Amino acid sequence: MAIDGTFASPPSSENVSPVTPQDNPTDKLLNVGPRAASGLPDGTRSAAANNTDSLITKAYDLLAYRVLRDNLVFDQFATVRTTRLTHNGAAVQFNFIGDLADAAPTILQENYDVLPEPLKSWSTSLTMNEYGKVVTQTALHQATTMIPIDPVIAERIGRSAGTSMDRLAIASLYAAGGLNNDGSAGAVPTAVAPVAGKPSDTLRKIAQTFMEKNVEPLSMNNYVAVISPASETALRGESDAAGWRYWQANNSANGIAQVAGRYIGEYEGFTILVSNRLTAGKDLFLGQDALAKVYPSAPGFGPQPRIVVSPVVDRLRRFASVGWYHIVGYGRFRSEAVITSNLAA
Repeated sequence: MAIDGTFASPPSSENVSPVTPQDNPTDKLLNVGPRAASGLPDGTRSAAANNTDSLITKAYDLLAYRVLRDNLVFDQFATVRTTRLTHNGAAVQFNFIGDLADAAPTILQENYDVLPEPLKSWSTSLTMNEYGKVVTQTALHQATTMIPIDPVIAERIGRSAGTSMDRLAIASLYAAGGLNNDGSAGAVPTAVAPVAGKPSDTLRKIAQTFMEKNVEPLSMNNYVAVISPASETALRGESDAAGWRYWQANNSANGIAQVAGRYIGEYEGFTILVSNRLTAGKDLFLGQDALAKVYPSAPGFGPQPRIVVSPVVDRLRRFASVGWYHIVGYGRFRSEAVITSNLAA
């Protein structure tokens, strides 16, 4: 070590060769030699030399890494499910019975009977459809692959089933459907115009809209907001005194930790989740019974997809398949319980 604390290069006398000056290193030393771009020997060494380049190969990590994945959150919001079917059917009808007319009561007359009030009913239906995907592996592939592929296939099949259900649920939430509280057919979700640069004010407007329509909270006395990463950034970066950051830093017991840990959680009457599976600029806000889900009640069927291991039926038993299969339907239920907006506006 030098006086200034650095390490000096060793003197040339310390660089001792394992061969004597009269020896030809290429005849004596076993070494990799010139490398190709892959890091392997480039194959240019002379055959007359001690050429063991063919013994140097690429090694493999025997682990199949998965790709980066979106969060799956939407199936859990299907709070209306077919738990009491009359019989097996291709569609399921849900029935509503309205309240008596909400009018000011009149004073009863002593010498007149009371006329009966009508009860109105209406219904909405959801249709079931078949869905599924499969992966087929050949016997040759199974016998020669270096990675145990069966567990990988099984996990990827399960993931495929989950993402497919998530996409069906999302598409249903954006589409027209369900019933309004007066029995009329639901249109596409109500779009609440955002307050530019003030996502907290937008949340307050949405909560007000839900309450004005008597929409009940979905979870833990909160409505649910599923927002994009851009909307989450806008909410967390809001500098307004009535915004999320100001409230967390000055009033919440765990506010500083929530800011530091990038955790929003509950805010303004909403449980806030983040998903990048949303249509651009359309955050989803949900109340109770926003989404319905139907599935058969026949034996072997249920609310979740089932994994199917196919029988091997080809003559030489070379093709083995595994997949998922489901009969299901999603649709909006209470139309007022779904609102779209854009907190990032």
